[in-house]
Amino acid sequence: MNLNTKVYFPKEFIDKYEKILGKIENKNFLESCSIKLTKAIRINKLKVDSITEIDILKDLELEEISYLKGTYLIKSKVSAIGNTIEQLTGQFQIQEVSSLLPVIILDPKPGEVVLDLTAAPGNKTSYIAEKMNNTGLIVANEIDNKRIKILIYTLKKLGVTNTIITNFDGRKLDLGLKFDKILLDAPCSCEGEIKKKTDVLKNWNEKLVLSKSKLQKELITNAFNLLKTGGTLVYSTCTHSPEENEEVIDYLIKKQKNILIEKIEIPKLLTKNGLLEYNSKKYNQQIENSIRIWPQHTNLEGFFICKIKKL
Repeated sequence: MNLNTKVYFPKEFIDKYEKILGKIENKNFLESCSIKLTKAIRINKLKVDSITEIDILKDLELEEISYLKGTYLIKSKVSAIGNTIEQLTGQFQIQEVSSLLPVIILDPKPGEVVLDLTAAPGNKTSYIAEKMNNTGLIVANEIDNKRIKILIYTLKKLGVTNTIITNFDGRKLDLGLKFDKILLDAPCSCEGEIKKKTDVLKNWNEKLVLSKSKLQKELITNAFNLLKTGGTLVYSTCTHSPEENEEVIDYLIKKQKNILIEKIEIPKLLTKNGLLEYNSKKYNQQIENSIRIWPQHTNLEGFFICKIKKL
Protein backbone atom coordinates (compact mmCIF):
# COMPACT_ATOMS: atom_id res chain seq x y z
CA MET A 1 0.00 0.00 0.00
CA ASN A 2 1.53 3.34 -1.11
CA LEU A 3 0.43 6.13 1.22
CA ASN A 4 0.23 9.82 0.44
CA THR A 5 1.58 10.86 3.83
CA LYS A 6 0.95 14.59 3.47
CA VAL A 7 -2.70 14.73 2.40
CA TYR A 8 -4.36 17.97 3.50
CA PHE A 9 -7.95 17.79 4.77
CA PRO A 10 -9.67 20.99 6.00
CA LYS A 11 -11.72 20.41 9.14
CA GLU A 12 -14.79 21.79 7.37
CA PHE A 13 -14.32 19.12 4.67
CA ILE A 14 -14.01 16.32 7.23
CA ASP A 15 -17.13 17.49 9.06
CA LYS A 16 -19.10 17.78 5.82
CA TYR A 17 -18.46 14.20 4.77
CA GLU A 18 -19.06 12.81 8.22
CA LYS A 19 -22.59 14.22 7.90
CA ILE A 20 -22.99 12.58 4.48
CA LEU A 21 -21.29 9.26 5.14
CA GLY A 22 -21.42 8.74 8.88
CA LYS A 23 -18.43 8.54 11.19
CA ILE A 24 -17.13 5.06 10.28
CA GLU A 25 -17.61 5.37 6.52
CA ASN A 26 -16.05 8.84 6.56
CA LYS A 27 -12.97 7.40 8.27
CA ASN A 28 -12.72 4.80 5.49
CA PHE A 29 -13.21 7.55 2.90
CA LEU A 30 -10.42 9.75 4.29
CA GLU A 31 -8.07 6.78 4.65
CA SER A 32 -8.70 5.70 1.05
CA CYS A 33 -7.90 9.24 -0.13
CA SER A 34 -4.46 8.81 1.47
CA ILE A 35 -3.63 5.81 -0.74
CA LYS A 36 -1.88 6.80 -3.95
CA LEU A 37 -3.82 6.32 -7.15
CA THR A 38 -2.60 3.44 -9.33
CA LYS A 39 -1.55 4.73 -12.73
CA ALA A 40 -3.59 3.58 -15.70
CA ILE A 41 -3.15 3.69 -19.46
CA ARG A 42 -5.51 3.23 -22.36
CA ILE A 43 -4.43 1.91 -25.73
CA ASN A 44 -5.19 4.42 -28.50
CA LYS A 45 -6.94 2.34 -31.13
CA LEU A 46 -6.76 5.19 -33.62
CA LYS A 47 -3.07 4.27 -33.91
CA VAL A 48 -2.58 0.68 -32.71
CA ASP A 49 -4.81 -2.38 -32.67
CA SER A 50 -3.34 -4.17 -29.68
CA ILE A 51 -1.14 -3.69 -26.63
CA THR A 52 1.27 -6.24 -28.11
CA GLU A 53 2.31 -3.63 -30.70
CA ILE A 54 3.70 -1.30 -28.01
CA ASP A 55 7.24 -2.38 -27.12
CA ILE A 56 7.69 -0.24 -24.00
CA LEU A 57 4.73 -1.96 -22.30
CA LYS A 58 5.91 -5.54 -22.84
CA ASP A 59 8.07 -5.63 -19.72
CA LEU A 60 5.49 -4.02 -17.41
CA GLU A 61 3.08 -5.82 -15.13
CA LEU A 62 -0.31 -4.73 -16.45
CA GLU A 63 -3.84 -5.65 -15.42
CA GLU A 64 -6.62 -5.09 -17.95
CA ILE A 65 -9.73 -3.53 -16.43
CA SER A 66 -12.65 -5.88 -17.02
CA TYR A 67 -15.22 -3.13 -17.62
CA LEU A 68 -12.89 -1.00 -19.78
CA LYS A 69 -11.34 -3.11 -22.53
CA GLY A 70 -8.07 -1.68 -23.75
CA THR A 71 -7.40 0.07 -20.42
CA TYR A 72 -4.77 -1.26 -18.00
CA LEU A 73 -3.63 -0.62 -14.45
CA ILE A 74 0.16 -0.45 -14.15
CA LYS A 75 0.99 -2.83 -11.30
CA SER A 76 4.78 -2.54 -11.52
CA LYS A 77 6.84 0.46 -10.49
CA VAL A 78 7.51 2.82 -13.37
CA SER A 79 9.06 6.21 -13.83
CA ALA A 80 8.84 8.70 -16.69
CA ILE A 81 6.49 6.51 -18.74
CA GLY A 82 4.91 9.72 -19.96
CA ASN A 83 8.16 10.65 -21.70
CA THR A 84 8.51 7.50 -23.79
CA ILE A 85 8.41 7.61 -27.57
CA GLU A 86 5.33 5.38 -27.58
CA GLN A 87 3.39 7.78 -25.36
CA LEU A 88 4.63 10.92 -27.10
CA THR A 89 3.54 9.53 -30.47
CA GLY A 90 0.09 8.69 -29.14
CA GLN A 91 0.16 4.90 -29.11
CA PHE A 92 -1.20 4.99 -25.57
CA GLN A 93 -2.42 7.66 -23.17
CA ILE A 94 -2.03 7.92 -19.40
CA GLN A 95 -5.56 8.53 -18.13
CA GLU A 96 -7.48 8.04 -14.90
CA VAL A 97 -9.95 5.15 -14.98
CA SER A 98 -12.82 7.22 -13.58
CA SER A 99 -12.38 9.85 -16.28
CA LEU A 100 -12.96 7.26 -19.01
CA LEU A 101 -16.36 6.27 -17.66
CA PRO A 102 -18.33 9.35 -18.79
CA VAL A 103 -17.38 8.54 -22.40
CA ILE A 104 -18.38 4.89 -22.00
CA ILE A 105 -21.75 6.01 -20.59
CA LEU A 106 -22.21 8.62 -23.35
CA ASP A 107 -21.66 5.80 -25.87
CA PRO A 108 -20.78 7.91 -28.94
CA LYS A 109 -21.33 6.17 -32.26
CA PRO A 110 -19.63 6.56 -35.67
CA GLY A 111 -21.27 9.29 -37.74
CA GLU A 112 -22.87 11.18 -34.85
CA VAL A 113 -22.54 14.89 -34.07
CA VAL A 114 -21.10 15.26 -30.58
CA LEU A 115 -20.21 18.20 -28.34
CA ASP A 116 -17.58 18.17 -25.62
CA LEU A 117 -18.54 21.43 -23.92
CA THR A 118 -15.49 21.84 -21.65
CA ALA A 119 -12.94 19.81 -23.56
CA ALA A 120 -9.38 20.59 -22.40
CA PRO A 121 -7.00 18.88 -21.91
CA GLY A 122 -8.60 16.58 -24.52
CA ASN A 123 -8.34 13.09 -23.02
CA LYS A 124 -12.09 12.54 -23.09
CA THR A 125 -12.44 14.19 -26.51
CA SER A 126 -9.83 11.85 -27.98
CA TYR A 127 -11.57 8.84 -26.41
CA ILE A 128 -14.86 9.97 -27.97
CA ALA A 129 -13.09 10.20 -31.35
CA GLU A 130 -11.75 6.67 -30.88
CA LYS A 131 -15.25 5.36 -30.14
CA MET A 132 -16.50 7.12 -33.30
CA ASN A 133 -13.65 5.71 -35.43
CA ASN A 134 -12.73 9.30 -36.34
CA THR A 135 -16.03 9.71 -38.24
CA GLY A 136 -18.94 12.08 -37.76
CA LEU A 137 -18.17 15.38 -36.04
CA ILE A 138 -16.96 16.38 -32.60
CA VAL A 139 -17.03 20.00 -31.49
CA ALA A 140 -14.47 20.38 -28.70
CA ASN A 141 -15.12 23.65 -26.90
CA GLU A 142 -12.81 25.30 -24.39
CA ILE A 143 -13.05 28.80 -22.91
CA ASP A 144 -9.43 29.03 -21.68
CA ASN A 145 -6.94 30.04 -24.39
CA LYS A 146 -3.99 28.51 -22.55
CA ARG A 147 -5.80 25.19 -22.15
CA ILE A 148 -6.73 25.20 -25.85
CA LYS A 149 -3.03 24.78 -26.65
CA ILE A 150 -2.98 21.59 -24.55
CA LEU A 151 -6.21 20.44 -26.23
CA ILE A 152 -4.73 20.91 -29.71
CA TYR A 153 -1.56 19.05 -28.72
CA THR A 154 -3.49 16.10 -27.25
CA LEU A 155 -5.77 15.68 -30.27
CA LYS A 156 -2.90 15.94 -32.76
CA LYS A 157 -0.74 13.50 -30.82
CA LEU A 158 -3.53 10.91 -30.62
CA GLY A 159 -4.44 11.17 -34.32
CA VAL A 160 -7.89 12.74 -33.94
CA THR A 161 -9.21 14.07 -37.28
CA ASN A 162 -12.99 14.40 -36.85
CA THR A 163 -12.88 17.29 -34.37
CA ILE A 164 -13.10 21.08 -34.62
CA ILE A 165 -12.06 23.25 -31.69
CA THR A 166 -14.07 26.27 -30.56
CA ASN A 167 -13.21 28.95 -28.00
CA PHE A 168 -16.47 30.07 -26.38
CA ASP A 169 -17.94 30.44 -22.93
CA GLY A 170 -19.85 27.16 -22.63
CA ARG A 171 -22.77 29.00 -21.04
CA LYS A 172 -23.30 30.95 -24.26
CA LEU A 173 -22.13 28.58 -27.00
CA ASP A 174 -24.54 28.43 -29.95
CA LEU A 175 -23.24 27.32 -33.34
CA GLY A 176 -26.67 26.82 -34.88
CA LEU A 177 -26.21 23.06 -34.39
CA LYS A 178 -28.13 20.53 -32.35
CA PHE A 179 -26.12 17.59 -31.09
CA ASP A 180 -26.84 13.86 -30.89
CA LYS A 181 -24.74 13.61 -27.74
CA ILE A 182 -23.10 16.06 -25.37
CA LEU A 183 -20.47 15.55 -22.70
CA LEU A 184 -20.33 18.12 -19.93
CA ASP A 185 -17.40 17.20 -17.70
CA ALA A 186 -17.89 20.32 -15.64
CA PRO A 187 -15.29 22.50 -13.91
CA CYS A 188 -15.53 21.63 -10.23
CA SER A 189 -13.88 21.81 -6.81
CA CYS A 190 -11.83 18.66 -7.66
CA GLU A 191 -12.41 16.87 -4.34
CA GLY A 192 -12.11 13.51 -6.10
CA GLU A 193 -8.48 14.16 -7.06
CA ILE A 194 -7.05 13.85 -3.53
CA LYS A 195 -5.49 10.46 -4.28
CA LYS A 196 -3.18 12.00 -6.89
CA LYS A 197 -2.90 15.62 -5.67
CA THR A 198 -2.31 15.70 -1.93
CA ASP A 199 -2.85 19.46 -1.62
CA VAL A 200 -5.89 19.75 -3.91
CA LEU A 201 -8.02 20.88 -0.93
CA LYS A 202 -5.60 23.63 0.06
CA ASN A 203 -7.96 26.35 -1.19
CA TRP A 204 -11.15 24.36 -0.64
CA ASN A 205 -14.10 25.99 1.11
CA GLU A 206 -17.88 26.06 0.83
CA LYS A 207 -17.75 29.38 -1.01
CA LEU A 208 -15.72 27.72 -3.77
CA VAL A 209 -18.19 24.81 -3.92
CA LEU A 210 -21.17 27.16 -4.26
CA SER A 211 -19.47 29.25 -6.96
CA LYS A 212 -18.75 26.10 -8.98
CA SER A 213 -22.36 24.97 -8.49
CA LYS A 214 -23.63 28.25 -9.95
CA LEU A 215 -21.37 27.87 -13.00
CA GLN A 216 -22.37 24.21 -13.46
CA LYS A 217 -26.09 25.08 -13.45
CA GLU A 218 -25.54 27.65 -16.18
CA LEU A 219 -23.44 25.23 -18.25
CA ILE A 220 -25.90 22.33 -17.99
CA THR A 221 -28.82 24.59 -18.92
CA ASN A 222 -27.13 25.58 -22.18
CA ALA A 223 -25.93 22.03 -22.83
CA PHE A 224 -29.50 20.72 -22.60
CA ASN A 225 -30.71 23.45 -24.97
CA LEU A 226 -28.08 22.37 -27.53
CA LEU A 227 -29.23 18.74 -27.43
CA LYS A 228 -31.42 17.18 -30.12
CA THR A 229 -34.74 15.70 -29.08
CA GLY A 230 -33.94 12.09 -28.24
CA GLY A 231 -30.31 13.01 -27.60
CA THR A 232 -28.14 12.14 -24.61
CA LEU A 233 -26.28 14.47 -22.25
CA VAL A 234 -23.75 13.06 -19.79
CA TYR A 235 -22.89 15.32 -16.86
CA SER A 236 -19.84 14.43 -14.78
CA THR A 237 -17.55 15.92 -12.15
CA CYS A 238 -14.50 14.75 -10.22
CA THR A 239 -15.95 15.98 -6.95
CA HIS A 240 -18.16 14.64 -4.16
CA SER A 241 -20.09 17.76 -3.12
CA PRO A 242 -23.87 17.35 -3.59
CA GLU A 243 -24.09 21.06 -4.45
CA GLU A 244 -22.04 20.34 -7.59
CA ASN A 245 -23.70 17.05 -8.44
CA GLU A 246 -27.24 16.10 -7.42
CA GLU A 247 -28.26 19.73 -6.84
CA VAL A 248 -27.21 20.64 -10.40
CA ILE A 249 -29.29 17.81 -11.86
CA ASP A 250 -32.24 18.67 -9.63
CA TYR A 251 -32.00 22.27 -10.86
CA LEU A 252 -32.15 21.11 -14.50
CA ILE A 253 -35.12 18.82 -13.86
CA LYS A 254 -37.05 21.71 -12.31
CA LYS A 255 -36.35 23.90 -15.35
CA GLN A 256 -37.00 21.27 -18.03
CA LYS A 257 -40.05 19.00 -18.25
CA ASN A 258 -38.86 16.87 -21.21
CA ILE A 259 -36.11 15.12 -19.28
CA LEU A 260 -35.36 11.57 -18.22
CA ILE A 261 -32.47 10.49 -15.99
CA GLU A 262 -31.40 7.10 -17.29
CA LYS A 263 -30.11 4.33 -15.07
CA ILE A 264 -26.37 3.69 -15.28
CA GLU A 265 -24.92 0.23 -14.83
CA ILE A 266 -21.23 -0.62 -15.02
CA PRO A 267 -20.79 -4.36 -14.46
CA LYS A 268 -17.96 -5.34 -12.07
CA LEU A 269 -17.57 -1.78 -10.71
CA LEU A 270 -19.00 -0.94 -7.30
CA THR A 271 -20.87 2.34 -7.60
CA LYS A 272 -23.37 4.08 -5.33
CA ASN A 273 -26.59 5.80 -6.37
CA GLY A 274 -26.96 9.56 -6.37
CA LEU A 275 -28.14 11.13 -3.13
CA LEU A 276 -31.82 12.02 -2.75
CA GLU A 277 -31.36 14.33 0.22
CA TYR A 278 -28.68 16.63 1.58
CA ASN A 279 -28.77 19.43 4.17
CA SER A 280 -32.57 19.15 4.45
CA LYS A 281 -32.90 19.53 0.65
CA LYS A 282 -34.76 16.76 -1.13
CA TYR A 283 -33.88 15.97 -4.71
CA ASN A 284 -35.96 14.52 -7.54
CA GLN A 285 -36.37 10.74 -7.27
CA GLN A 286 -34.87 10.25 -10.76
CA ILE A 287 -31.47 11.38 -9.48
CA GLU A 288 -31.09 7.99 -7.80
CA ASN A 289 -30.25 6.70 -11.30
CA SER A 290 -27.01 8.71 -11.36
CA ILE A 291 -23.86 7.19 -9.87
CA ARG A 292 -21.16 8.13 -7.41
CA ILE A 293 -17.70 6.58 -7.50
CA TRP A 294 -16.24 6.68 -4.00
CA PRO A 295 -12.52 5.90 -3.53
CA GLN A 296 -13.12 3.72 -0.45
CA HIS A 297 -15.20 1.32 -2.56
CA THR A 298 -13.14 1.31 -5.76
CA ASN A 299 -9.65 2.71 -5.08
CA LEU A 300 -10.37 5.07 -7.99
CA GLU A 301 -10.56 8.82 -8.35
CA GLY A 302 -13.85 10.15 -6.95
CA PHE A 303 -16.49 10.90 -9.61
CA PHE A 304 -20.17 11.68 -10.15
CA ILE A 305 -21.89 10.77 -13.43
CA CYS A 306 -25.45 11.36 -14.64
CA LYS A 307 -26.98 10.28 -17.96
CA ILE A 308 -29.75 12.60 -19.21
CA LYS A 309 -32.17 11.95 -22.07
CA LYS A 310 -34.04 14.75 -23.84
CA LEU A 311 -37.55 13.45 -24.49
